[in-house]
Amino acid sequence: MKKLLLASTALIGFAGVAAAEVAIEGTAEMGFTGGDLKETQFHNSYTINFKMSGETDTGLSFGATYRLDADGSSEENQNPVGDNGTVWISGAFGKLTLGDTDGALDWALTETAMGTAITDEGTTHVGYSGNGDNYYDDQVLRYEYAFGDFGVALSVEQDDGNSATSTGDGDPMIGLGGKYKAELGGVDLSFGLGYQTGDTLRYAFQGVNFLDAIGVQYVSVDVLGVSAKAAMDNGFSAVVNYVTYDYGSSVPDLEHYGLGLGYEMGALLVHANWGKWEIEDFDSFDSFGLIANYDLGGGAILAAGYASDVSTDDGDQDQFSLGLSLSF
Repeated sequence: MKKLLLASTALIGFAGVAAAEVAIEGTAEMGFTGGDLKETQFHNSYTINFKMSGETDTGLSFGATYRLDADGSSEENQNPVGDNGTVWISGAFGKLTLGDTDGALDWALTETAMGTAITDEGTTHVGYSGNGDNYYDDQVLRYEYAFGDFGVALSVEQDDGNSATSTGDGDPMIGLGGKYKAELGGVDLSFGLGYQTGDTLRYAFQGVNFLDAIGVQYVSVDVLGVSAKAAMDNGFSAVVNYVTYDYGSSVPDLEHYGLGLGYEMGALLVHANWGKWEIEDFDSFDSFGLIANYDLGGGAILAAGYASDVSTDDGDQDQFSLGLSLSF
């Protein structure tokens, strides 16, 4: 749980005048990592998160977020890079977010990863899927609305030519998502369904770009995904996730299957997830990630991770890490 480092409240002391707040939070990691593709080496990184929020006199909420991120995994300290900037407004009408945020499909689906590792072995193995998000410049406009245990979202990401995966000629990526949560006999259930359609310059896959090989530039894609999660009172939880990518006749279609299992009791969390990509007319492949966390309290977590394969090259190229994950 992150702790607030700095908060400032302005415009207070006057009846009827709303408050504004700026908060700074942070995370840091230290330890070592290694595997088949790199020598065992030190790793350190940190992030600084800025969160700003306010409220109008009429009760309209608004805010913005921004993150500075420095990753020392290349055996040298690095200057922080700005990332994940968003601006949002919310009220009785729902919430509108613009920036580096999830599209409606990714917003609706539950990913299979749980816990943390300092070099992200739970999410960087080649069988993992992030649910088909961020096709262009990562600037997504998403509207969401919640009513009771249901939530719906609509998103748009434009091809404005401002990234390496866009030229300005593609159709917008449009997403629609819905999710539902319930409690049944001591089990917390959540379900997600999402659809996304548009053009893309890249083949939405872990580092594999078939478009270069066949000389195709833009292709249309329809993405459909579903997920379900069950979290039990005894500490066990499970997630299943399925996403299909339909590219028409230009390139092979993709299917992804994901499964995540976890157990959390007291300070201990253990987790395993598995994912498999099936590529039309090509070989399929799968991999898994393992996570073990022990909460030391005060925002410090002892974290270990293992990924069975982190490269699409032939054979398995594993990766591991051990260290401290710190939240402030």
